[in-house]
Amino acid sequence: MSCSPTNSMKRKLNVVVLAVLLAFAAWIIVNLFKTSVTDSAKYQAMANENQFGSTIVNANRGSIYDSNGKILAQSATVYSIIINPNRLAEKDNVNVSSETGKTEYQRMLDACITILTEELDNVTAEEIKEKFKNTNSRWSCVAKSIEKPVADKILSRADDENLGDLIYTEVDTKRYYPQGELAAAVIGFTNYEGDGIYGVEAYYNDYLKGVDGKIISATDAQGNEMPYKNDKIYDAQDGNSVYLTLDMTLQYYAEKYLEQAVEENDVQNRACAIIMNVNTGAVLAMASTPGFDLNDRNSIYAPKDIAYLEGLEGTEEYDEEYAARREQQWKNKAITELYFPGSVFKVITGSAALEEGAITLDSTFTCNQSILVVDTTIHCWSTYSHGTQDFTTAMTNSCNPAFIQIGQALGGTKFFDYFKAFGFTEPTGIDLPGETDSLYVSTANMGPVELASCSFGQTNKITPIQMITAYAAVVNGGYLVTPHVVSKIVDTNGNVIKTTETSVKRQVISEETSAKMREVLESVVNTKGGSNAYIKGYAIGGKSGTSQKIDKSNETGNDNLYVSSYCGFAPADDPEIIMLVMLDEPNARDQNGSLMYYGSVVACPVVSNTFKEALPYLGYYPEYTEDELEELGITIPSVEGQTIEAAGATLEALGLKYSVIGEGETVAAQIPSRGSSLRRGGKVILYTDKDYETDYTTVPNIIGYSLSDVNEILTQHDLNFKAGDGASSHAGAVAYSQNYGEGCIVPKGTIIEVVFIIKDEG
Repeated sequence: MSCSPTNSMKRKLNVVVLAVLLAFAAWIIVNLFKTSVTDSAKYQAMANENQFGSTIVNANRGSIYDSNGKILAQSATVYSIIINPNRLAEKDNVNVSSETGKTEYQRMLDACITILTEELDNVTAEEIKEKFKNTNSRWSCVAKSIEKPVADKILSRADDENLGDLIYTEVDTKRYYPQGELAAAVIGFTNYEGDGIYGVEAYYNDYLKGVDGKIISATDAQGNEMPYKNDKIYDAQDGNSVYLTLDMTLQYYAEKYLEQAVEENDVQNRACAIIMNVNTGAVLAMASTPGFDLNDRNSIYAPKDIAYLEGLEGTEEYDEEYAARREQQWKNKAITELYFPGSVFKVITGSAALEEGAITLDSTFTCNQSILVVDTTIHCWSTYSHGTQDFTTAMTNSCNPAFIQIGQALGGTKFFDYFKAFGFTEPTGIDLPGETDSLYVSTANMGPVELASCSFGQTNKITPIQMITAYAAVVNGGYLVTPHVVSKIVDTNGNVIKTTETSVKRQVISEETSAKMREVLESVVNTKGGSNAYIKGYAIGGKSGTSQKIDKSNETGNDNLYVSSYCGFAPADDPEIIMLVMLDEPNARDQNGSLMYYGSVVACPVVSNTFKEALPYLGYYPEYTEDELEELGITIPSVEGQTIEAAGATLEALGLKYSVIGEGETVAAQIPSRGSSLRRGGKVILYTDKDYETDYTTVPNIIGYSLSDVNEILTQHDLNFKAGDGASSHAGAVAYSQNYGEGCIVPKGTIIEVVFIIKDEG
């Protein structure tokens, strides 16, 4: 019987085969269409990747300048050292040298190791050998940011060793910070990819970084570039330059005295200072101390941190603690950390109450050393009662009960309205990254006790930049301005592409109220014969602040944690600059072992000393009153060569005393010398022998003594003294520092410069 298929079966088979063929053909057509039309761009790009190579042309990052054109940050050309493992692999096991007995591979490898380890720091032979093991690679970086002289020497030695293109260089850029530590927290820095990650470098990164260029070239199958007339070149666009409002001279003054205060007062949790144009919001200086060197930012600089980390060496916690403390020193304390402002905040409460008519300058407030609010007793900072006082006296005394009464007169709702209007419920908007939001009591949560503590600056936590911005509004006519650190941005052709204009958010208080507050705050500095901020010849306004870190004290059980601050402005009648200083946890003790933490004692001198140098620099020169001229002392004339009788008459006519050492009849030498300034009643030592020997005396300790006691003690030791600025004429002032310490041996007649302070100025 036959098994051949029927015609019907053949037809069915043909249909199936045809269907398969048609489906296959359709699949081919669809994929051809998809490849050639729909995804043509994708496959063209893939082909180009195989056929074309690209070389990045790095853009130069823009520079950063201060307000006077001084360079703060700039990029310079450096080099990356590159090796070619693939090229070395081609030499493996060939051409044994009769001189060395080595293969060409081994000779070249040894030569590379010798050159690179000798010319580069922190590069080991093992690291180089490991990189050469990747034989499929034509590029392996050995070192980055190498200066040109070193790179040139490496290439020269490689050429001498006939290494071909086994070692080569690639151009790169490195960021330099010529001012080192100055304004480090403001300027910030870049990461290893060249992008800004802190400070101005981060905030204005898009302006500074520029746009990298690219060269696209044809390559062969091995990836080597081929001559190609249609190479495409996309030029790099260099970054723009940024000009800051910071003045490095003012920055230096601020940092110098802030660092001095941190050291003298054993400040545990860093400190900060801000100098700002009171009318425009331009930040003229901003410092965080201890700081760091931008050129060596990974090192730890705070002495207490260094000591702490030394104790952790070899432990598991070391790396974590090192990283945490390094990051802390990078932070800009003026904008990233919160604090209780303390009595500096009283200028806000007072101006709000005056503006609302809740009080007048003549309103009186009673202090019995404490005040009962509902069921809570709140004490004044003072250990004695201030009694009945008007507004200016209450501000001068920094009286807590008085300002609680002022807050009560204003009321919780109005208090919060002004708290918000002065900008404390939102960031200032300063053009720096990392600004922190405040922590505050809202109207809904503000009971009588909360209002009381808020009124004298103890409950709400704010940033220093918020405080100085609000304080500026109090004294500049009432205008809240946005602080800023950049004045303009300039392109590579010198065209200004962006400027920062003064931005007034709102007027918080009237010009009239602002003028009253200026007068009050000037009186705070000048009343009772001067405060610690007083500077002869200048009209200064200001207010100190001292707050207890209640939250941290509750956590640690340590009640001696304080924040000390001072905010001053000048000239008082028409302010231009304002300065805020904050010292976080001062820990120094006086000669009696008492903690020195009042803002008027530890923070105020930073403002006073800075203003003494800053005001003449800004063109403001002292204008002395008659009383101040008297206090400046008497300029000593030269009496050398005169007879004792004539010299004595000259000195006595000026109100000075004299003492003679020697047997001669004429003056051979005098101490103090001509041109020195002495207080009336000071003594000049006259030597009459040509071969005289200087008579010396020992400097006594005068710290803690009153002005009259200091005068008496130094006179007994045949020494003169000069009282510095500050509270020297205040009845309660005591000596705080002396330029020659106890035990120093100095010539009789030497002038000892003494700084006086009011220890109980809140």
